[in-house]
Amino acid sequence: MIAVQWRWHEKDYGFRFRTGAGGKKGEYYQAANANEFYLVPASQRKLEKEKVDQLAATSLVPTTPRVVPIPWLYYDRDWGWIETADGISLNFAGCLDKEEINRREDEGVQRAMELVIHFLERPEPPPITIETIQQLHMELLGAIYPFAGAWRTVALHKGQGATKWPLPLGGLQPVIDVFARDVLARTPFISLEDRAVFLFTSELMNELLAIHPFREGNGRTAFILGNLILMLNDLLPLNLYDRRKDEERYFAACESGRVHKDYVPLADLIEEWEQRALLDWETSHGRG
Repeated sequence: MIAVQWRWHEKDYGFRFRTGAGGKKGEYYQAANANEFYLVPASQRKLEKEKVDQLAATSLVPTTPRVVPIPWLYYDRDWGWIETADGISLNFAGCLDKEEINRREDEGVQRAMELVIHFLERPEPPPITIETIQQLHMELLGAIYPFAGAWRTVALHKGQGATKWPLPLGGLQPVIDVFARDVLARTPFISLEDRAVFLFTSELMNELLAIHPFREGNGRTAFILGNLILMLNDLLPLNLYDRRKDEERYFAACESGRVHKDYVPLADLIEEWEQRALLDWETSHGRG
């Protein structure tokens, strides 16, 4: 892991390179470690030239350049490799700490839920399409990360058990096409039986999580889609962070769906969360 200290407070980003020079003196800044620099070409600058010159004057001139490709161009591959010393990855928003990242992500959740409301306001219930999912992900993370709305191009592994989502040889699109044919084609899913709604919501969420189509934000995207199904059936939306209260059961339910296509455990959790949401609503608004 190579940690870089960008001048994020200056909202300036650029090429990353080590032990070397990069263009004109006004085009490079020194990174966190001695003899490490990054280059900010004119097309990428967020600062006025006067400010760039002022900052460049504080750096020593590097020698023997070894250029690393521009992070934005190879962002999906290098994200997680190019980061600050305290683990914040390079991002469009220039966030410097986890608290700010969390605030930005919460704002994205609100934007994604507003998109859900727009769907619900249509005269006829809309089907959920691949484009719907990409659009939701764009609303969720588009203000922070360049990969928002795009299928991942790398393998993933997360959690203490190191759950892995390999990248299929043919890429994700064929797998996503099967998901659209087998699951999304059954939307809009409307039923008078709440249990049927919970089971379909579980299937939709589990199958999306099994694919893990995005570099980040898959869990939140799945919950937002689940909320769309619930609200189409006049049920209350879930709090995306309820999963943290039942984290062990939630992860086990997702594993059952991913490995065995057993959607009952997550459906049971969704039903419990829905009952909890109803009780909270009745506490706040009365039973009528």
